[in-house]
Amino acid sequence: MVLERIFGKSLKDVEEEDEEYIDFNKIIEKPKNVEGKMEIKIEKLSEFRDAEKIQREVREGKIVLAETEELKEKDIGELKRAIERIKKTIIAIDGDIVMGPKSILIVCPGSVVISRRK
Repeated sequence: MVLERIFGKSLKDVEEEDEEYIDFNKIIEKPKNVEGKMEIKIEKLSEFRDAEKIQREVREGKIVLAETEELKEKDIGELKRAIERIKKTIIAIDGDIVMGPKSILIVCPGSVVISRRK
């Protein structure tokens, strides 16, 4: 009800469209200006070949949050190989990489540093 008054659509309408993520941009009527802003991509690392897409996104200067749980459960060795492949790119571009909570791999270009303080 509150979201409906603020955004013009209810959260239920948005949840029916996409079960995996709630994209609040869909319920905001005014389009966002993305020019000159850092982009964060949400990806899935569900097989080894997905590492190539993540590498490409980071080389383009985007931050990538990659879900790894599926590959971790399927084949931990393949997950380690994929992470090693991504790490080679991160070292080459002076980026940063860390495994975050809930098996989310955070991969950043050289213009971003991940704070590891708790």
